[in-house]
Amino acid sequence: MSYKLRPKNPAAEVRKVARQRIDKAIEALGVPPAERGEGVHKARKRFKELRALLRLVREPLGDEFKHENRRVRDLGRMLAESRDATAMLESWDLLMQRFAERLGEPASKQTRQRLQASARQAEGNAADLDDRIAQAVSELHAVKASIDSWPLDATGFGLLAAGVERTYADGAAELAKVRSEPSDEQFHEWRKRVKDHWYQAQLLTPSWPMLMRLRADSLKRLADLLGDDHDLAMMQYLLREQPQLFGDQPVLERLGPAIAERRSELQRAALGLGDELYREAPRDLAARWRRYWDAAEH
Repeated sequence: MSYKLRPKNPAAEVRKVARQRIDKAIEALGVPPAERGEGVHKARKRFKELRALLRLVREPLGDEFKHENRRVRDLGRMLAESRDATAMLESWDLLMQRFAERLGEPASKQTRQRLQASARQAEGNAADLDDRIAQAVSELHAVKASIDSWPLDATGFGLLAAGVERTYADGAAELAKVRSEPSDEQFHEWRKRVKDHWYQAQLLTPSWPMLMRLRADSLKRLADLLGDDHDLAMMQYLLREQPQLFGDQPVLERLGPAIAERRSELQRAALGLGDELYREAPRDLAARWRRYWDAAEH
């Protein structure tokens, strides 16, 4: 069950993909307890894909968009597993690949052990998770039952055009804000809009597979750069709040500059790639994607 919209009968395709995302989320939440952390993580990814789909048809949905988007957003928040500790462990491994000699192997292993222990503790602190999963599954079934009543009355690419243009324009606007105010919060907001545009590029890949796949791959690379930067921003915060997790003062004195240097590299790469991907005017990009769609319909 792929995350793609075929150019024939887009309204039916939107409903089909929405059901698929919900089914995948329910499946992910039904895994055994030992796999629950990863299952919740996968389910929350399906929620993000579903919200990107909703943004694609937000204009024809009208007021229904706010209602459905809020429902799915709240599901993600209800199941917001404590991934910070796990993400921190992954981020540490990437940082060590970049600065292994500078940070030192013995200290690195000790720090990793402490971060791993913290991740395991976070996984074990999931109080009332069974109840929250059951509630989420029930709500997902309710969302699925409402899909047939979504007002998707526009035809052809007209169903999607406004959503494509707005999502892309939102990403371009967040990039401009990053340029004028390069804060952690602003980079994170830009990342969210990049991921929406990435998901939508994936959805529309069948309209012109080679070009759309290339764009989707570039957007994923951009989202990954921004995601790695965000994880390191969280590490900087943890370094200030819980320095004992990372080691003694000499380790901290080496780690702080290493994180700052890596973040600078990631942000430069993200901004360069972002300038390439958001160079086009929103109306022009939507018009170009419409031409791809129309050509694929015939």
